[in-house]
Amino acid sequence: MNKTRDQIEEKYKWDLSVMYLSDASWEEDYRKVERGLSQILGFKGSLADPRILEQFMQVYIDHSVTKENLYVYAHVRFFEDTRNAIYEEMKGRIELLVSKISAETVFIKKELSSLSQDNIDTMIRENAHLGRYRFFLESYARYKPHILSEETETVLAELEIALKKPDDVFSAFHNTNISFTAFEHKRETIRLTHAKYAQLLESYDRTLRQKAFEHYYRPYRQHIDVLANTYAANVLADIKLAKVRNYPSMLEMSLFPDYVPITVFSNLVEVAKENINVISEFNALKSEALGIEELHFYDNYVPLVEEIDKKYSYEEAIDLVRAALEPLGTAYLRKYDATIRARVIDVFESPGKRAGAFSWGSYASRGLIFLNYTEKFSDVSTFAHEFGHCLHRDYSIEKQPFIYYQNPIFLAEIASTFNEALLFDHMSKIAGSIEEKKFFLYHSMKRIEATFYRQTMFANFEKEVHEMAESGKVLIAKSITDIYRKNLDTFLGKGMVIDEQLNYEWARIPHFYNAFYVYKYATSLSAAIALSERVISGEKDAVEDYLTFLGAGSHKEPLEILKDAGIDLTGKGAYEVTVNKFRKLLKEYKSL
Repeated sequence: MNKTRDQIEEKYKWDLSVMYLSDASWEEDYRKVERGLSQILGFKGSLADPRILEQFMQVYIDHSVTKENLYVYAHVRFFEDTRNAIYEEMKGRIELLVSKISAETVFIKKELSSLSQDNIDTMIRENAHLGRYRFFLESYARYKPHILSEETETVLAELEIALKKPDDVFSAFHNTNISFTAFEHKRETIRLTHAKYAQLLESYDRTLRQKAFEHYYRPYRQHIDVLANTYAANVLADIKLAKVRNYPSMLEMSLFPDYVPITVFSNLVEVAKENINVISEFNALKSEALGIEELHFYDNYVPLVEEIDKKYSYEEAIDLVRAALEPLGTAYLRKYDATIRARVIDVFESPGKRAGAFSWGSYASRGLIFLNYTEKFSDVSTFAHEFGHCLHRDYSIEKQPFIYYQNPIFLAEIASTFNEALLFDHMSKIAGSIEEKKFFLYHSMKRIEATFYRQTMFANFEKEVHEMAESGKVLIAKSITDIYRKNLDTFLGKGMVIDEQLNYEWARIPHFYNAFYVYKYATSLSAAIALSERVISGEKDAVEDYLTFLGAGSHKEPLEILKDAGIDLTGKGAYEVTVNKFRKLLKEYKSL
């Protein structure tokens, strides 16, 4: 039985006075932000004046900093105990206020995006103080060819909820309305859920795995025409929006916000395809270890080494992760220690507490870490992951002004994944037995298989589906499924039997309703491994480059920020580092 929140020692609960000393202080800021909206609206129509633009930027930034602090505080308070009506109401109020502010300040995007490069240069010459906002202004100006008339923009804004409905339909089916048929196994009735299915795929009972696999995909196959039409509606809406906004394709519209050229995407896919043989070799290892002649997908998640039967206290996790991060040097470790002392980590489960883990925070305060720690090694890994996010935020707060401190999504998962890479490297080095060492090596390999190869397969499937629709071909269940089957054949490697059920896997992937998002998991992992390999090997300036990356925020293009850290994602090199790491891990595992 979990302790109630009141029973948990204070040192294991975050102290949110770093954000607000009391709820009353939050209310004061809430009223301040409400009043501040009229001041921002007073700038409408005048942002092309360099003197007025400077005044606007100061007001806009102050207003945004407070608004962010209000938003984060209300949400994290609610997540402490989702049964708490006071914080549920606060969360709802700030969400409504933020929505209102967004709706009434669309003029900002319209006016700033109408500025040309010459306009910006002229304004900065006339008012040198605007120089600090150059990249911010240019990031709006680059959207000029894609911003439409005010009337059209208003219509698109009003249609946004409707255009997102396919995702809502899929979510309602996938999360709420799906019905799995129960099945019997060894005189026990098994009732599947998504979580139960994932658990059963790790069972050492092969017959049970196969039954679970076959029953799991039944409702997707039964409703495949509905799911195909739902997904097709999402794809067609994406394509139409890209065309209306003057992008050559949906892929290019998706890459545009991160300044990412198509070559980054295509190089990722090419490197994965060119190195499928390592997946084939991994398949052979799994078949041999499991003692089976044919490896099916339902065999793919069985641990080759049983999970280490160890419990790690929270204090042990702190020490383990700190030791793993020692290659980053004293400056990083000082921040690590200060974060532990600052009580910005909420550690243990309690009734009503939101599930999962995350790191969040605000510019006005600092990074926060939210856990549900249960003393398994996976919790240690999660702790390392979220700490990476937390210090990424804190370094950016320290080094960047508000407008540049938030890390773009393209870079956001790198620091967290980097920390995990250092942790697994450290754990494999200090392993007390061959089995323990194999456990950590195996999980490092699975991470690359799942994140680099599998997410790249997903991304390539998305690309081919969108290209099919853009060429005018009809998307139906058969055409979508055929594309997915071709990708399974390409990316799963030799030695993997692809059962018919797996052809319908595309119909259950939520990320496909947020087109061309998944490739970022693969690029982030590649960047993190490349950065961690530089640090682990003691390469000159590697630590300094990485710490510079942590403090870079979004003050320039994401690919340029990575280049400053010694990682070039415009070529194939960083992806090949990931593949070579996989090969190295596989060789070491086989040698034990």
